[in-house]
Amino acid sequence: MTTDAEPTTLEDEIRKERSTMSLYVSIVLLAALMAVPDSGGHGHAEVLGIVWGSTIGLTLAHLFAFRVSARLVSEGRIPSRDARIAGAQLVGSVVVAILVTIPVAALPRSAELDVARVVLAVYVALVGYRVASTSGGTRSRSLAYAAIVLVGALGIAVVKNVLGGH
Repeated sequence: MTTDAEPTTLEDEIRKERSTMSLYVSIVLLAALMAVPDSGGHGHAEVLGIVWGSTIGLTLAHLFAFRVSARLVSEGRIPSRDARIAGAQLVGSVVVAILVTIPVAALPRSAELDVARVVLAVYVALVGYRVASTSGGTRSRSLAYAAIVLVGALGIAVVKNVLGGH
């Protein structure tokens, strides 16, 4: 891992925070949906409740913590830079929830869980692919990196479920 390149502009930081939040929400949603039994007799409302309940809960907790810590380091104020970053984080989380909502709402109940899991996994892998390809990686290296990122995300989701008793 190289650490010498830091975001140089506000736009870089906003893009980073939006991506971070979308990946974070994706991994947590993947863990939550992996914990739901395929034969549970669930419906669209239950799956959408998991998706949106988890997304809203995570986003509110994150934005609350971000706001408090922003005030901590800015003498009680929230600089406009931090407000824009918080907005980007909100967008990152909502985009993921919408990406999962579309197939869940459009597909039969028998396929919704599997498709929702696949959508999240593909999203995580695509972000990994983009990281590698925009860093100059060849197509094969970018695919390999995407696979590594996906395996890492799935591993985190499994650990979350095992430690959470699911």
